[in-house]
Amino acid sequence: MFEPGMFEYGLKTGDLSEEEIIKIFKKANGKVAKEIHDSRIPKGLNMKKYTGPLGRSTPDLEPPEYDHIYWFRHRVSNLFLELYPNREKNGRVKFSDEGIIWNLYVTLMSDYPPKLSEYDPIQEFGSRVMKELFQTLPCEKVLIKKYAPGEDRL
Repeated sequence: MFEPGMFEYGLKTGDLSEEEIIKIFKKANGKVAKEIHDSRIPKGLNMKKYTGPLGRSTPDLEPPEYDHIYWFRHRVSNLFLELYPNREKNGRVKFSDEGIIWNLYVTLMSDYPPKLSEYDPIQEFGSRVMKELFQTLPCEKVLIKKYAPGEDRL
């Protein structure tokens, strides 16, 4: 269902609170980590909440002004997620699609980390987390962009 690549999704979460969304992210990660049962994958989600100046998606754009964004990743994983509000502090809207509250940037790498054997499920981790996340997150998910290799983010 989820193939390697870089994607931007809009999440129409409505009244779903930020805390509930984060809990769903953590639960999806934990469930798949337990199912794969590999010591290279931590059972807990490595989540960082960043505030302040967050950089630009491309050099010629003004930096976004968010209260905070979340980064989810593991050192030994083929999945990186960035969850951030669709509306910046200054009122700018990233994606104009009606009802998008949060944006989810996804990087899913192929052939990483290296398999230890032919039957090693480590490379399934990212796609399985995404599948679980999209099944359990009770909102509409809108694919905004599938990025070509090397393409700058919107």
